[in-house]
Amino acid sequence: MPNTGTDVTKKGVRRVLWATLGLNVLVSLSKIVVGKMSHSTSMVADGYHSLIDGANNVVGLVVTTLAYAPPDEGHPYGHRKFETAATLFIGLALLSVAYNVVEQALREVSRASIPLIGALNWTVMGVTLVINLFVAWYEAREGRRLGSPYLQADAAHTRSDIYVTLGVVASFAGARAGVPWVDGVVAMAIAAFIAVLGVRILIGSFHTLTDRAVIAPDKLQTVVLGVPGVRNCREVRTRGGTDAVYVDLIAHVDSTLTLREAHDVADWIEEALQRAYPEIVDVVVHLEPEVGAHGRV
Repeated sequence: MPNTGTDVTKKGVRRVLWATLGLNVLVSLSKIVVGKMSHSTSMVADGYHSLIDGANNVVGLVVTTLAYAPPDEGHPYGHRKFETAATLFIGLALLSVAYNVVEQALREVSRASIPLIGALNWTVMGVTLVINLFVAWYEAREGRRLGSPYLQADAAHTRSDIYVTLGVVASFAGARAGVPWVDGVVAMAIAAFIAVLGVRILIGSFHTLTDRAVIAPDKLQTVVLGVPGVRNCREVRTRGGTDAVYVDLIAHVDSTLTLREAHDVADWIEEALQRAYPEIVDVVVHLEPEVGAHGRV
């Protein structure tokens, strides 16, 4: 039987990616064409930078086809880490952009020529800023709603575009004022911001891939101990990402319970945890008979 919730999430993520891909391509081509016409190297570089967003959208479209596929023999825990791997790609892309911005800034500082900035440059960058603000807000909102770390990471990348755009606008002002070195200084600050975003994304992905605990064990223990029939709970472990958490634990129950009754308790534990934390997708409960005061069952 298909997982309707997963299908809805997959379609939602893909819808967002297709919409933002179209906007990113439009923004990128506009900046590259107008930048070349006005001999603005920073604007052209920003246009190529925007192409990374389009590439990320394409990667996301491919990845979501795999990430939301049901578990199979080769991947019994599902394919959600394909999305985490793609998130790593975005983090690395951000670091690459930061390096390229620094390289571009150093070149600009050494140049004495000033680009010919006109009304078309200002208009394109103004429209670009509005589109980037919308895309960042839209992806972040849908990423939270759909529980997609990929969309949230891509939204962070788009926010970096906003700062890059502001930096280019500042370089326009510097060029109009006859101070070309402003572009280099602003670009350095932008590069630092982009690098910080990239590192944060990489750290989050690293935590997922290394199975760092996602939910505090004591919080889950509180929920489990509230389930009828549970006498104790220990060795609570979690792993996965913020959108797909896997839990395993040991629960002590009355040794006089029948197998059917004990099985029901395990089901109640799973239901209680998923009700309290909807991001939990799987719970493995190991039942043990309650140990008496003298160590006997």
